[in-house]
Amino acid sequence: MGNNIKDRKEKQKRFDTLYKISKEIKEEISKPRPEPKALERLFNELYAYATRDHLTGVFNRRVLDELLSKEMERAIRHKLPLAVIMLDIDNFKQYNDKFGHLQGDMALKTVTDTIQKITRPEDFVARYGGEEFILVLPDTTIEKAKGIAERIRKEISETRIRPATKSIEKTERGYEKVTVSIGIAQLKKDGVQGMLERADEALYKAKERGKNQVCIID
Repeated sequence: MGNNIKDRKEKQKRFDTLYKISKEIKEEISKPRPEPKALERLFNELYAYATRDHLTGVFNRRVLDELLSKEMERAIRHKLPLAVIMLDIDNFKQYNDKFGHLQGDMALKTVTDTIQKITRPEDFVARYGGEEFILVLPDTTIEKAKGIAERIRKEISETRIRPATKSIEKTERGYEKVTVSIGIAQLKKDGVQGMLERADEALYKAKERGKNQVCIID
């Protein structure tokens, strides 16, 4: 029930945002002399709305599909390595149920910020769904990807999550930390889909082996 209410609120919020941007663009272009800077700002907002996850600010799944396709073509054309990291927050449903959705959102943002702090400018981070993220690592071997994944895993496990509300601090401890499980794969002849399936299988193995660890099936 709680998830349904939250989903409805999020959809309404996104609709309101899109309506606001669209209305402002319509008003600006209807002027006798539209302001170029205002139009640029509004179109940038519209682009961000279409390509970014509204909560974490990283790319959404739709953009991820396009990025992976382009990076695969580039890797094949130039004979470069390409790796992906699939990351999932451990026991996130229990965390959400225990501390509430506001604190769950804070955990998602904290994890995202930590990932972006460690990844390179050429890497891409996308929210794959719920508490799952995918990192696309161009020009990266499986060995280098494992090093990046281990740094991310360790940093997240040591990062303190801020309380979303004052009342959270008074509850039973545990909201301050989360851990992640990570699966890694590299591009092979089976293409992007095969790479994602192997990363997902590796992630499942990491969960199966006790969570808070990195696993490779390649």
